[in-house]
Amino acid sequence: LPTGVLGTTQSTSGTDEGATRMLTQLKYQFDVVSEVSDLKQYDLLILPDALPVAGELLKKIRAYIQQGGAVLATGRSGLDGEARDVVLPELGIQPVGISPFTTTYIRFGKAVSTGVPASDHVMYETGVRVVAGKGAEVLAGIVEPYFERSWEHFCSHNQTPGDKLSPYPAAVQKGRCAYIAFPIFRAYAAHGNYPYRLLVANILQRLLPEPLLCVAAPTSTEATVMKQGKRTIVHLLHYCPERRATGMDLIEDVVPLQNVPVSLKLARAPKQVYLAPERQALTFSHSDGRVDVTVPEVRGHAMVVFE
Repeated sequence: LPTGVLGTTQSTSGTDEGATRMLTQLKYQFDVVSEVSDLKQYDLLILPDALPVAGELLKKIRAYIQQGGAVLATGRSGLDGEARDVVLPELGIQPVGISPFTTTYIRFGKAVSTGVPASDHVMYETGVRVVAGKGAEVLAGIVEPYFERSWEHFCSHNQTPGDKLSPYPAAVQKGRCAYIAFPIFRAYAAHGNYPYRLLVANILQRLLPEPLLCVAAPTSTEATVMKQGKRTIVHLLHYCPERRATGMDLIEDVVPLQNVPVSLKLARAPKQVYLAPERQALTFSHSDGRVDVTVPEVRGHAMVVFE
């Protein structure tokens, strides 16, 4: 099933853009939902960056968690307005206020270190100081700088170097709920720092180990699952825009991808898998509720039909 992302505003924000970019690059299928949406159809719910959670929405989310749904909250989502109290106790944290530092560093723990370079990674957005509650697992830590840059204290680099590990974690998980102490989606939209995507990816892997679709392709590849009657169709799109004019991204060259592995979650084995519209049959296997197939070439676009 897809992921539900609760929207923050009626208009596009940095959070909306960052969440869309990140989940698209990670090939997760997702819907943008609201407080009136039926949450039961989703395996995972994301509360991004600064979502107010109160009233009926709070009741709805807590009922969703009690029924086995997974939640990832980031930044001030699930907290009160001052980030001094938690309104969603299932997150397993106790906030103690906004960090006094504009820039800090994320130190990935072993549990979320897949694909992460062995280094502390800078976070350019101010986070929340939280304490992990009873039964919560700390997934990543925060390294705070020697000082906050100001007219009194200055470092010639873009940010002050890290000093020591803070007692306040960067990411926490309790059961099927996880929390990241930064507005990580807005940060990703503004800075494009790929360790932010790695942190979200590794936490989502813990919360949703069997996603609807897995595609081993570059992050520039877009993958979409659609239904048409009894058919399930996977669209793969790979074009690389380039900034070749002021304020304009252009696509001129098609860069083909070869032998792209695709794994789709299907309870029953399909009778056939083929490329459309040419109806080229593809060899596939089905086990443990997943269909695995290799797409021989994606030349801009490929349409894989499972039926």
